[in-house]
Amino acid sequence: MFKTALFEVMKILVVHRQKETVVQIKSVLSGCNPVVLHTESGLDGLLTSRIEHFDLIICGTDLPVVTGFELVRSIRTHSVNRHTPVIFVADEVDEKTLHLGNALGVAATLVSKDVDNRLAEIVQERVKPEADKDWNDLLSNTRLN
Repeated sequence: MFKTALFEVMKILVVHRQKETVVQIKSVLSGCNPVVLHTESGLDGLLTSRIEHFDLIICGTDLPVVTGFELVRSIRTHSVNRHTPVIFVADEVDEKTLHLGNALGVAATLVSKDVDNRLAEIVQERVKPEADKDWNDLLSNTRLN
């Protein structure tokens, strides 16, 4: 999260193949003025999550190339986002999906149709943005010059 005296911005990575779902997520979270980076494939999401820190990752379970489950497993072991909250968004949520999500430590698993009703509440309760240390360092160095 970018943090200055004037504003805070939440950085969110959305990995989902359906653009309508991404638009819906952006709309629901527009109140917290997020910076949303979107990738359509699990592989692109994985590569992005390895190099940049996010306050929240929202991903589908059924992604091209790398599934959402594989994405989160890899993030938890080899990423700067290993402690970042992850929310799964799936077309259908069954017992197996919930079990795998719990095993991977996801914050929540939502059915796509529940994004409007529950996503903002889950983010408010479970996502605690952290200051982006690189951004703060940049601000400090700029002020010194």
